[in-house]
Amino acid sequence: MTAQDIFDKLKEHGYKITPQRQEIIHLLAREKRHMTVEDIHNHIAARFPNLSVDTVYRNVGVLERLNMLDRTDFGDGKGRYKLVEREGHRHHLICLKCGFSEEVDFCPLDYIDQQSIREKNFAIERHNFEIFGYCARCGKKGDK
Repeated sequence: MTAQDIFDKLKEHGYKITPQRQEIIHLLAREKRHMTVEDIHNHIAARFPNLSVDTVYRNVGVLERLNMLDRTDFGDGKGRYKLVEREGHRHHLICLKCGFSEEVDFCPLDYIDQQSIREKNFAIERHNFEIFGYCARCGKKGDK
């Protein structure tokens, strides 16, 4: 999904394309990694010194509600966000050091016996699957 696709979808849903919103979207498009709201704020605060963390939270919330952001948690309770690259559900390999993530092109649920889950009287509504480790760049440094 390109920045222009996101701007078009925002307009479609009646949202204004503010300079701050543009900057958040361009940053996420450039970074190609999951970022916390605080990361996003820190990256753009110099350009927009009056921008509050609350404004970033609101913008991230809008983008997430419109299914333009993936949200994940690295196990520390902080939400991290990355622009959606394609429609449908996704799974990722995520570097614990730099936050770089890459989509995997399969769904692990396809390899699980779902009949045994249904027999337990459980209906799956959604699922998440992320593999956490170190990317080639961070893993080579040896300072995990």
